[in-house]
Amino acid sequence: MNPSKSGWLSQFIDFKLANFSKSSEYKKMHKGKHPDQSFYGLIQPTGIMYGYPVGLFGIENEPHWTDYEKTKVLLADSLINVAELYSNKAAETEEQFLQLIENTLTSITEFYRGVYPEIAVSSKTWLGKKKTAYELAEQAIEKRVSLTGTKASNFWSSFFSRSQLFLDVYIFGQWTHTNPDNILLEFFKGEKEELSFTSVKVIAAAAHANAQIEDEERSLFEHFLTTTNLPAEKRRVAQEYFEHGMGIQEIPIQESDPWLIRKFFLELSALTIWSDKKVEDAEREFLESFSESLGFNSDEFEVSLIAVEGFLLQNWAQLDQLQGKINYKAVSDEYIDLLVKMSTAHLSKIENMVAEDYTLLAAIKKGSSNELSEEDKKLIKSKFLNILQSIPNFRVVMLPDEFLSYDNLLRVIPKETITRVLSQD
Repeated sequence: MNPSKSGWLSQFIDFKLANFSKSSEYKKMHKGKHPDQSFYGLIQPTGIMYGYPVGLFGIENEPHWTDYEKTKVLLADSLINVAELYSNKAAETEEQFLQLIENTLTSITEFYRGVYPEIAVSSKTWLGKKKTAYELAEQAIEKRVSLTGTKASNFWSSFFSRSQLFLDVYIFGQWTHTNPDNILLEFFKGEKEELSFTSVKVIAAAAHANAQIEDEERSLFEHFLTTTNLPAEKRRVAQEYFEHGMGIQEIPIQESDPWLIRKFFLELSALTIWSDKKVEDAEREFLESFSESLGFNSDEFEVSLIAVEGFLLQNWAQLDQLQGKINYKAVSDEYIDLLVKMSTAHLSKIENMVAEDYTLLAAIKKGSSNELSEEDKKLIKSKFLNILQSIPNFRVVMLPDEFLSYDNLLRVIPKETITRVLSQD
């Protein structure tokens, strides 16, 4: 697949069809209690929610794709996955999936023509030939990604410059199960603008959490503002918010707003606070207060921190500009502490799962008297990861399996739990 050449979308659809069964199993595994959680489980691990695409497809030449190429393929994949999630009937065969794809591509073109008229694509070539649904959707996606700008030199500016694409995917999810008329079209355009403006307010409030603006936060905000396509007056007002700060109560988000949007803004604020390399006490207090104002309990708040920090740790090697800006040890220690706290709240479940897995028990017993082989450690790591992933709060959150090595997992799974299970065996 060559995402730099015309026809890449058709090639990507062929790839998705070839992996239809595997993809279906993944979606079932990350299914949440309600559609918003399933949406989150599909989208959060890919990076598009935070504006930074990460390799996820396993395509042979994918490591050599540019940031722009990754983003446009990821945007196409996200739009298709969300359309499938909200479709009236799930595609159970490749034929049904292909029909869903074709309908979705038409919807993508109509969506961007209506909500982003500035990137409307002509339905015919310059020779007058009618373009296919694949060609129209491909060109609309390319134009939309191009609007987010080129990759900035500052890591955090780059990281957030494309987070608005997540809002595209969110609004498109609503678009797919409506029949937009002129009134609905104006609603979606207005929603896009208001959500973008709220994003700016969240970043401004989070940047002031420790009563001072860091260089990274200022650079982030200025670049973010240039990529939101807000009217001039709203840009001016947003700049004032950033310079003078604003309180949580001034951010127009309520408990009654959709779960997914509240989750997005909470995690956007957490990433903003991480942008100056550390989380200070005042910033932690801000995040806790903001989370409470959004209607999340302490567990949901900590799961969001686990999601954000896990994403950073999982993709540390790819995020080359991140290295040296954030203290890796600070992120990893904080992350381990959060996992330990969450695991401690589910000790009975963890103990039962360990006790019922005779293969895992045998490996643990072996390690108590002999040095474990790499294969043994690999088995224990895999089993422990599955146990953690079974905890309800982690069901739709990506756990960074590369970071969660055998040694790190031994820090997470309480030793007392293992000791108790062995003593009862």
